[in-house]
Amino acid sequence: MKTRMRFVKCGSMKFIGHLDCMRFFQKAIRRAKLDVAYSKGYSPHQLMSFASPLGVGVTSDGEYIDVEFYSLPDLSLPELVTYLNQFMTDEIFVTDIEIMPDGFKNSMSLLIAADYMVVEKEAGVFPENWQEKWLSFMEQQEIVLEKKTKKSVKEVDIKPHILAWDFSMDAFAKKNGENYGTLHCDYEGNSLFMRLTSGSETNIKPELVMQAFYAFCENELEPYSYQIHRMQMIFKKKGE
Repeated sequence: MKTRMRFVKCGSMKFIGHLDCMRFFQKAIRRAKLDVAYSKGYSPHQLMSFASPLGVGVTSDGEYIDVEFYSLPDLSLPELVTYLNQFMTDEIFVTDIEIMPDGFKNSMSLLIAADYMVVEKEAGVFPENWQEKWLSFMEQQEIVLEKKTKKSVKEVDIKPHILAWDFSMDAFAKKNGENYGTLHCDYEGNSLFMRLTSGSETNIKPELVMQAFYAFCENELEPYSYQIHRMQMIFKKKGE
């Protein structure tokens, strides 16, 4: 039985890396005594995979993990969410569980985009007249910068991968047909909302966009001067 869970990662848990997050889920599932499926061989491990590992320091309302079980308790899915969260924390917890049909593709292979909120941590961190400058930034025919990979450094035009943006969450949500509800974060301040291409083929991080924007403004980008919150992931639907 294959499931897809959506979960929140916020607060101090943003400093927990991907491997520790995976171990957290493995231990929570064991503590809950759920009948999770294991791989075969000399070193069996729980069958689970994340849609897109979250960077250290980034919080999120829209993380996804696929987990396979041999069977599930006789509970409704909302009841199963409540039960599993007893073994988690108030800074990393499940908000939804969906049972996937046979033959489904894992969430990592279906991921095509992600929605982000970038918030300045202190007033004045963003460049002066930053909204006007952002408009000029996006009016460029191309936005080329160097992107480091594991093997090399290559030039990438990231403009086609900034799929949507806005300065207001309500306007951004309306533009993209989304309803983000109440986010599990307490960030306040000037905010920039972006939908960026994401997935195994092309993955544009908001840090890369901010790096290009600050260079365009001829401003020095101070480390940790803004907070990134991933609001949602966008997956390819059947037939698309």
